Amino acid sequence: MDKIIIEQTGIKQQVINEICELAQKYNVEQVLLFGSRSRGDYKRTSDIDLAVRGGDIDRFVLDVEEETTTLLEYDIVDLDEPMQPELLESIQKEGKIIYEIM
Repeated sequence: MDKIIIEQTGIKQQVINEICELAQKYNVEQVLLFGSRSRGDYKRTSDIDLAVRGGDIDRFVLDVEEETTTLLEYDIVDLDEPMQPELLESIQKEGKIIYEIM
């Protein structure tokens, strides 16, 4: 999986930093960006699709939605839960790493 190139996502660096800080706070192991913002074919109002693994995901999701400085909507999926094969394939194919515990 590739590292994210911020300029291609249309997401402000400050928002990415806030997501990373919250991931660290809640012991999240990995955060991936996928969907239109990962592919670079997003529209101005496209949501931010995140796939998350490990840690306190429920609290992470709540704080990301409430505390980040963007008006964009989030769609966050838990990689530790069962999901549609097509969704998992999409995440594996186009997912870009935002945060990862080394």
